[in-house]
Amino acid sequence: MNKIYCFSNVVGGGDGIAYAIGDDGTVLGSHWCSHESYVPHDLGVVEGSRPDRHETYKEHFPNGYQMEFVPASQVETHEGLKEAFRLNQLQGEKAKSKGSHPSVEIEVD
Repeated sequence: MNKIYCFSNVVGGGDGIAYAIGDDGTVLGSHWCSHESYVPHDLGVVEGSRPDRHETYKEHFPNGYQMEFVPASQVETHEGLKEAFRLNQLQGEKAKSKGSHPSVEIEVD
């Protein structure tokens, strides 16, 4: 089953952008959070939260998915998230080679 990783893109998990990224490298959502403790609710990791986000997630992964919150302290070492970053970069390179703009390329702080 596919996974969606949700994490703060701020070293230390402070005020800043958080992302939901599929295990295939596709960025599925983002939200400005004042602290990483809000990420699980704001991006729909907490069961029952943000049904609007799950509509997008279900469109991308119609056969189902699992949600996983990755704390800021583990962003650089989490194997699944590292692979999602790698695939995201490949998506960006492919889009550039076709002459289009990638929708989102994540740079980890």
